[in-house]
Amino acid sequence: MTHTLQNIGTGLLLFAALNMLASCAESSSDTSVATPAFEADTSYLDELNDNQGIDTRPAEQAQDETPEPKIEIAKEKRYEDEERHWVREDGSKSLFGRARDRAKGLGEQAQGSTEPENGLAITAFDEEYAQAAGFAWDMPEDWRMAVPGTGRFAEMYIQHRLGNASVSFTKETDSISNIKRRLESTITSTYSSRTSATLTKKTVMDFPVTILDLEGTYIDPGAKGTSNGSPFYAIHAVIIELPTTKVLIKLWGPAETVNQSKGKFDAMIEQMYER
Repeated sequence: MTHTLQNIGTGLLLFAALNMLASCAESSSDTSVATPAFEADTSYLDELNDNQGIDTRPAEQAQDETPEPKIEIAKEKRYEDEERHWVREDGSKSLFGRARDRAKGLGEQAQGSTEPENGLAITAFDEEYAQAAGFAWDMPEDWRMAVPGTGRFAEMYIQHRLGNASVSFTKETDSISNIKRRLESTITSTYSSRTSATLTKKTVMDFPVTILDLEGTYIDPGAKGTSNGSPFYAIHAVIIELPTTKVLIKLWGPAETVNQSKGKFDAMIEQMYER
């Protein structure tokens, strides 16, 4: 009896052990163990992209970052004069021609003529302009360039059947009122009294321009003698206030020539440009 009970107990223990083993097997078969993912080392690729300037960021991230605008620093404008080399035209070759030219020159100087002081200049087409302080004025077609006289940076000459006229270019440091008085002192009225200039204003390239007009008898400041004077003369001049200087451009000569040349003169002033 006792032996039988022992056998039964042993069987029960074996059965229980078998059940436990079966449950462990089921649980182990249902639960899968995750295999760790393989991560390749790509740091050498990032370094290579950086060296070659390749953007490896996601497209959305790259679009969100707007590049900073480049700030361009404007170059400072330098208002300078050009170095011009003027060559005078040769005069007459013969003795008779030279004597005639000399007599003509002296006669015109005695009358306060507008004849260029240093003669006409030899210039190519692309040299026919006046320039100062970074700005320039092109000469009209049928005028001539002259070798500038004393104190002038450029000079033009107008040959006309009614009498020749000149256009002089000078840089000024005086006030506009002083320049006006100086021009008025060279033109007298019929009764030998000083005339008063007609004065108007405008702008060219945003720079102030003062226009002066006078008519009467012209008195050459450089000539001597009480008989010096040319009647029926006129002055049409402008004072342009540039950033570094004032420029006086004066058209003067017989009144008819000056009046007929005003259109070309004014167009030259209006077409001023940087050079």
